[in-house]
Amino acid sequence: MINITTEQIDCALLRVESGLEKYLSLQDRLKKIDVSNNREFQKRFNHFYRVRRNNDWQSQYYKILQEHKNKEISFADALKKIHKNTEWLEASFASKLVATVHPEKPVIDKFVLENADLKLPYPSAKDREIKIVSVYSDLETKFKDFLKTENGKYLVKQFQVKFPNAKITTIKMADLVLWQTR
Repeated sequence: MINITTEQIDCALLRVESGLEKYLSLQDRLKKIDVSNNREFQKRFNHFYRVRRNNDWQSQYYKILQEHKNKEISFADALKKIHKNTEWLEASFASKLVATVHPEKPVIDKFVLENADLKLPYPSAKDREIKIVSVYSDLETKFKDFLKTENGKYLVKQFQVKFPNAKITTIKMADLVLWQTR
């Protein structure tokens, strides 16, 4: 279960606005441009999602994002593609790619995982890729279950009151709040 109090939700909502504006801008531009070669989009995405990888890695990542921005990609497939093209198993960045294309999906982030009481497997773990996919599946379940709770409903209601014009999924509302709960 995701453990966050109404007080933590209220406090986090005070810090969400800047991130929400950046997120909405990225989502708006995603479908309008070729993200594989638009440096302005890439810089904004890198800043928002804290992408600190070299140019070769970024080039491969944005090609994958461009290729899948209008079609289905699962977390497992994104993880595999990023691994194949960069030689890195990037759980967080695979989830960010998937959540960008499918806003009803959560993002794997240090703070989100902590609030969901989940941990990624160690880099040396046997069957690490399978375990990462399992953690993501657990995270999806925890988000859905949380949103059915009183605190989940409270989060959505308060988010909608504070940001009535933000047309985002309830998963993204929870994601943005959890991201600010440190």
